[in-house]
Amino acid sequence: MDALDWLVPFPKKAVLGRSHADLTRCRIQGAPTVTTALTALRTALTPATAAGSVVVEVRIDDGAELPPEGYTLTAGETGVVIVGADPGGAFYGAQTLLALVAAPCEEHRACVPECDLRDWPDLPLRGTIEGFYGTPWTHADRMEHLRFSARHKLNTYVYAPKDDPFHRERWREPYPAEELARLGELVAQAAARHVRFVFALSPGLSMVYSDPAERAALRAKAEQVWDVGVREFALLFDDIPPELRHEPDREAFGTQEGASARAHAAVCRDFADRFLAPRGADRPLTMVPTDYAGTGRTVYRDRLSEELPRDVLVWWTGSDVVVGEITAYDMTAAAASYGHRVTLWDNFPVNDFDFSRVFLGPLAGRATRLDGVPLEGITANPMVQAAASRLALTTVADYAWHLAAYDPARSHQRAVRLLPGATELLPLVEACSSWPPGDDQSPALTALCAAALEGNPTQPLRAELTRLAGLPTDVPGPFAEELAPWVSAARDVAAAGLAALDLLAAEGTAAAVEQALARAEAHEANVLRGVIPPFVRAVLERTI
Repeated sequence: MDALDWLVPFPKKAVLGRSHADLTRCRIQGAPTVTTALTALRTALTPATAAGSVVVEVRIDDGAELPPEGYTLTAGETGVVIVGADPGGAFYGAQTLLALVAAPCEEHRACVPECDLRDWPDLPLRGTIEGFYGTPWTHADRMEHLRFSARHKLNTYVYAPKDDPFHRERWREPYPAEELARLGELVAQAAARHVRFVFALSPGLSMVYSDPAERAALRAKAEQVWDVGVREFALLFDDIPPELRHEPDREAFGTQEGASARAHAAVCRDFADRFLAPRGADRPLTMVPTDYAGTGRTVYRDRLSEELPRDVLVWWTGSDVVVGEITAYDMTAAAASYGHRVTLWDNFPVNDFDFSRVFLGPLAGRATRLDGVPLEGITANPMVQAAASRLALTTVADYAWHLAAYDPARSHQRAVRLLPGATELLPLVEACSSWPPGDDQSPALTALCAAALEGNPTQPLRAELTRLAGLPTDVPGPFAEELAPWVSAARDVAAAGLAALDLLAAEGTAAAVEQALARAEAHEANVLRGVIPPFVRAVLERTI
């Protein structure tokens, strides 16, 4: 198997040779400007001091004519050289080297194939936003997510859990000391891995936008997290009533349609001018408008375009809140409607609209030809299940880094290979891979069920159901642990399908099928609920 099959995202240009550089013990060297890359390598590889050891050299070269975050990696029998366009590029070159070293090799415990890589990202902003409703991720989940992000060259994590009370409902209140310390730890972890930590606040449920005291409270909250290292901020005005509800705001901004856009722009302008600018923040503010889905102009967007500072980025979810396809036209039209450059808040693979389901398939339906499109990047909104989300998020990273090479099926195969536990649970992954949520949960199984009911051979359906029924229940690791309810549901729904096939073959009883169906439908977890139970009922109707 090609070592590149173990690398996500897929590099721009890569040539592999037949020889290998043995890195079982190696000398790792570089200047202080590449400290994060050196730390990553020294943590994962076994350093050596002997003069004859293979040398891994890391450096930055402004003259390498690489885009930001780009790098080259050259490896041969005598050594490895990583050249970054900047510290981030050097770090990503180190991550690529470690991914290649992790590829299986029968000859060496740690080695890298002879190679010549030249690589850089397509989208400047690539990341995730913990922006779902439901139980927020744990601190351990977030720390591991930042490590995961670094491995796959995702450079942004947005802290915006809807059910963190200090983010939304109690936005005025400072974080308790313990919570603040954890935020500081996340900020440090992100910085060490070249992940931009963006702190978001959602004040729109209760804020009196025109009140100077309220704006001061917003700045004070930001000041608290600035003190633990946060340097990038977002203000979110999503999922709130579209009209202004406080009389002082109606007096200040009017009561006409779209007046709330004036209020939101004013708050953003105040925050940028009175908080970010005096502190020399080098990243622009990002905001989520109340009108965050769709591509056409609205009165709200017109007013926002007129009054929002020009450098503020606008988050947008696509033609709808959760979508199966986003075209280049959609992106361009949305940016034009806001009068600002947009970032895609991609509600994928989020499941807060239906906690009974998990979405384990690849990112699909996103435009890959984006030349001239005013898109800053993509932040994917994951599931409540942090570990299970990594399967889909790996493909998001692949997409955002190298648009032209992105192939959902191939990217998904690599993601399954890289995520511990995913290969063992592949039948479940396949059963939970459909997107968007309203689509058939499994067109392939639906077709097999229809064929069986039409009197065609049932062996193909039996084989697929047998795979599901035989899912292991002892797979170690967080991925399998989070998915245990869906494993149990899959086994029972498959058993019901197999019982129905037995009845079709006159080898079972209706009572046994009804009992199996009842067990399958007792699960809260939804695996193929729209496919197998209807098939089972159809079989029962034919035999009663």
